[in-house]
Amino acid sequence: MKKIIVIAILIIFSNSLFAKNFSFGVEGGAGINTAIIEFSDGTKSDFDFIPTVRFGGGAEYSFNEITTLQIKTFFHHRNGFSFTNSNGKTNVSFMTIDIPVLLKFTFTGIENINGRFSIFTGPNFSFKISDFDVSIGGWKNDLNIFSSDDIFAAGIECGAEYAFTKEDGFRLCCSVLYDISDFSHNADFSTRRLCIMPYLSYWF
Repeated sequence: MKKIIVIAILIIFSNSLFAKNFSFGVEGGAGINTAIIEFSDGTKSDFDFIPTVRFGGGAEYSFNEITTLQIKTFFHHRNGFSFTNSNGKTNVSFMTIDIPVLLKFTFTGIENINGRFSIFTGPNFSFKISDFDVSIGGWKNDLNIFSSDDIFAAGIECGAEYAFTKEDGFRLCCSVLYDISDFSHNADFSTRRLCIMPYLSYWF
């Protein structure tokens, strides 16, 4: 009986501790991104930034007042790139699911500041969920050139965050995402994304 009571107390204590340090959040924002693409014949894409939208939610666990682990899931709309030749410009876009796993470091003990400043970094795992949407301008009308069976890419994400209060609530963030591995690669082309994304979140 004593063992059962002790185990029950430990379970209650661990659950309380876990719940205290665990938070959920929703967030979204609009930013700019480009995809750096290179074709097998040496043709390269323009370095044009286009508007993009990214929204989703996540969870975080605080190990202490300084270190926090965040895991998020985003729907990333209108990843894309463009390129120009003598006949005009071609625009290409696609959509992904992004899953960043971030380690966040919070600056504590800053006087005269009501909220909290944090920086974060970690790997991002992306999955392409749509085919390439091609707006033909200067390129030949051949959608097969953009076909690829590869739907996965890994990258790095880092950024900064400001929480308006010491407790859970609204946060203003800005992150930079860059794909390290080729997102879509076949015999014709390879491409990687660069994205700059400010966003607003609410954690509870």
